[in-house]
Amino acid sequence: MKRILLSGLALLAILLSAQAWANCVNLNGRSYCSEDGGIALVQRGQAMCGKGECAIDEFGNVLCSPYPGGGVVRANGVTYAGPGACLLSRDGNPYCAKQPRGSCQQDADGNVRCDGGWVREKAERPERCR
Repeated sequence: MKRILLSGLALLAILLSAQAWANCVNLNGRSYCSEDGGIALVQRGQAMCGKGECAIDEFGNVLCSPYPGGGVVRANGVTYAGPGACLLSRDGNPYCAKQPRGSCQQDADGNVRCDGGWVREKAERPERCR
């Protein structure tokens, strides 16, 4: 029984450590990985690495947060970003937490509160992975 438990824990540790590799893509037999907190993806045959979350607009363009671990949200045809998580409020306004890796919540009355306050900046195109 003890051996089964230890085997299960070892498997769980391997699965959890695989998250460190979750931000990588394989292109033509070569692996490309983003920085910690970023996203790696293939766009139009090239490996692109964003520093934070990314979103694809209606034209197929990829736009990402310029902050490691930062969030993105689309509103009215524009992609906004911030250092923390982003949300789209019920009235259609984008909010992103000013605090790095922070969060935003909307209460029942529609009021939005974000860690460190809120910001909305235009997201950026990601760089090619190295």
